[in-house]
Amino acid sequence: MTKVESKASSSQEAPSPVRKRGEAFSRWQVIASILCAIGVAVATRWPAAAILAGAGALGIPPLLRANGGKRELETLEAIAVWTEMLRDILAGAAGLGQAIAATAPIAPEAIREPVQQLASALETGTAPERALRAFANELNDPTSDRVVAALMMANRFHAQRLGDLLGALADSTREEVAMRLRIEVSRASTRSSIRTVTLFSVAFTLGLFLLAHSYLSPYGTSAGQVVLLCVGGCYAGGLVLMTWIARPPAQLRLLGGPEVHDSDDTRLARSPR
Repeated sequence: MTKVESKASSSQEAPSPVRKRGEAFSRWQVIASILCAIGVAVATRWPAAAILAGAGALGIPPLLRANGGKRELETLEAIAVWTEMLRDILAGAAGLGQAIAATAPIAPEAIREPVQQLASALETGTAPERALRAFANELNDPTSDRVVAALMMANRFHAQRLGDLLGALADSTREEVAMRLRIEVSRASTRSSIRTVTLFSVAFTLGLFLLAHSYLSPYGTSAGQVVLLCVGGCYAGGLVLMTWIARPPAQLRLLGGPEVHDSDDTRLARSPR
């Protein structure tokens, strides 16, 4: 079960399972990169090739990973479903805290843990606006900010038609999901081109090394190593640019950045269940 913890510094906050953008490389990725660099160094005895191979093994898989857009769509759909749950429960004359607690065990999987953290925070006496803001920071999504802002306003001013507002927000979220889905389909061809170019380049380089090694012999000199690093850097820059073009731009949040604007830096923290 989750609980509310107070920390002296918000920089110690654990990352949310929903917030995966920009996450650090895993230990296994680093180990694989080091092993790849060592293997290339032993096979070629070229320091530049070892550096490029290690960097490629570490950086290419995340660049080619295409699940970021899908994960965001799943989060958006989950927000829409959860908003409709709140609307339906509030229609039965339940309070906001009761409605959130009722949705905690049945919330969509993509946002279930943050919803459970929110319900737990409210049950332990955390101020509703503080808990809702922490919940928005856990989701870190502009769409969830709109829902949370509506809940905060309703809690502060005791809105009477919150259900209608939540229904409208759920409908607009579903429209946004449909729009982003069309955009993701249009970007699929770009991501496919990136994969094709990358795989062809790697296969072509391996083919030259195995079948026409003499063709690469000029790169064995000191000047050749510098040229090889420059060529690899230019290729990496082009690959990063292509991947950046294929990714949707980050949207501005309504409730600001990841910081929780409270005097005591209260946050939602997960504990082992």
